[in-house]
Amino acid sequence: MRKLMESANIGKDPSDLLEEDMVGIEFKSVEEAESFYHIYSKIIGFSVRKNQCRKNQAGIVITRSWCCSNEGFRRTKYIKNPNRVREPRSEIRIGCRAMFRVCYSKITKLWVVKEFRANHNHCMATDMQKYFLRSHRKISAVELEQANLLKKAGMKTSEIWNLFVHQNGGWDKVGCTKKDLYNSLAAGRRGVDDLDANTTLTFLQSKLDIDPEFFYAYMVDEESRLTHLFWADGASRFDYELFGDSLAFDSTYKTNRCQMPLVVLVGSNNHGMTCVFGFALIQNETVETYTWVLQKFLECMKDKLPETILTDGCRSMNKAIEDLMPSVVH
Repeated sequence: MRKLMESANIGKDPSDLLEEDMVGIEFKSVEEAESFYHIYSKIIGFSVRKNQCRKNQAGIVITRSWCCSNEGFRRTKYIKNPNRVREPRSEIRIGCRAMFRVCYSKITKLWVVKEFRANHNHCMATDMQKYFLRSHRKISAVELEQANLLKKAGMKTSEIWNLFVHQNGGWDKVGCTKKDLYNSLAAGRRGVDDLDANTTLTFLQSKLDIDPEFFYAYMVDEESRLTHLFWADGASRFDYELFGDSLAFDSTYKTNRCQMPLVVLVGSNNHGMTCVFGFALIQNETVETYTWVLQKFLECMKDKLPETILTDGCRSMNKAIEDLMPSVVH
């Protein structure tokens, strides 16, 4: 920050900067201006997002602005959506007008500050909260590559996080949260790769040779990658025919290597023992996905409906059940 302040000839403390201090200040590049505002926002205690961008006829950026993440208001159509499956997130856009705008000067070949609003209409983050601000959380490419290698070597994500904490000298110096690390690792291996998919489908096909009643179905995306998979063996189909009056429908939280939710469909026999009726690996937990699972389940069980269904309260799951099994008690 000090180098940026010196290069831009800013002599004040960042927390004391006003509009008259910033307007006219020049930066060598738009990246330098963005870096300045990000560091400034972290010192002050607010999160930043990109706002407007103007280009000339050649497609070259000539104006760029950034604003506080609390700028503006959420659109009404996102709040009053009648088809909403999940509850809306808490509102963070409250009309904050703090912003930073620079324009390219053809004369000096530099980026000049044209507008700077320092006042916010909300409280700033405390020193402990600053590390959780969204625009200031990022896992570096080097650390992500290291995390992927450690994951392949068998380390748990929580252990990798603890390593990063010790490696950087504290959780506040890692640059991201543990949840960010989980999400970054999951994004890199979400879904089933070609080798895993081919091996899995070959295995399931071979099950038909020893169990003629074995059933499986799958779905692939536009790039022919396996996205959804449902299967049930002959014993499960027989158990459902006898004890399928009640069905429990649940999904575990991405505990497998591919980070895909595992859906387990179970019931209970006359002795109170659990019967497994089928399994499904799914890419996501949307209404469309659960509808596909239920369709394949009914196809497997010759369209026999249960009398009651128990779920964990997932809205997507509930909507799929209402659409496909409206007469079933849920």
